[in-house]
Amino acid sequence: MTSIDQRLNLVLQAYMDRRVDLRSGAQMAGISYNRFLHEIESRNIVVLDDEGFLEQLAFLAERFESEPLKRALSTAAAGEG
Repeated sequence: MTSIDQRLNLVLQAYMDRRVDLRSGAQMAGISYNRFLHEIESRNIVVLDDEGFLEQLAFLAERFESEPLKRALSTAAAGEG
């Protein structure tokens, strides 16, 4: 694995941990924004552009009384810390 691949993997992990955003991640990895986005999508990493998405999803989980969705949200919230 090259040092570029290692750096990209570290930045991708930082992105998944929500420590960097797309633009910052691309800069840190030393690649274009489009290439970084492609790398994320090729690894099936979810891109949440809407900051309020999880709150809206929580509302729907409550409204439809969806226990699996509530558990998924709880897991996502635990990963934010």
